[in-house]
Order: sequence, then structure tokens, then C-alpha cells
Amino acid sequence: MVEIMVVLFILGLLIAVAVPSWMSARTRAQARTCSANLRQIAVAKEAYAMANRVAQGEPVHMNQLVPDYLQAEPFCPAGGGQSYTVGNIGEPPTCPTGLPNHTVFWEGD
Repeated sequence: MVEIMVVLFILGLLIAVAVPSWMSARTRAQARTCSANLRQIAVAKEAYAMANRVAQGEPVHMNQLVPDYLQAEPFCPAGGGQSYTVGNIGEPPTCPTGLPNHTVFWEGD
């Protein structure tokens, strides 16, 4: 009986150490995915502006980018299905979550 309790204690200790590490890795992966999505939107927006001779500061919407410049509309993995704000030409797109590392120019940890 004592041996089973020792095994359960060790398993509990391992889980207590692994779960926070897993959550941290998940948060970093979501931030990197969001950053990659924002970069794709920025590149697609600039390609759209060059192809259609759109002036700096003109508004662009996601339906103008999909499907010619993006295959599908991307969503932030941490955003709960909210769409990105594309913005105007010359401005970076923004994430709906507003989380700190969810930017176009995110460098990582």
C-alpha cells in the first residue's frame, strides 16, 4: 500500500512540474502563430496595394485580400475566432486579443 502511495506521489509531482511548462509552451506557440499570421496579412496587403495602385493610408479589408492574396482568412489561435484588423496601407495589422507578443514584429523570448 505504501509503495502505491509513493508511486502516486511521484506521478503527482511529475504532473505538477510538467503542466506549467506545457501551458507556457502553448502560449508561446500561439504568439508565434499569431505573429506569422499578421506577417502574412501585412505582405498580402502590400501586394494588393502594389497590384491595384492603392495609395498610402487607404483602408483595406480582408475580403479584398482573400482569395487572391491569402488562401483563407487567418484567425488568432488565442482570439476565440475573432478576425484580425487589417487596417490601412502602410500600417501593420493588429490582433484582436491585444496580447503583448501578438504583433507583426514579435522577436520571441
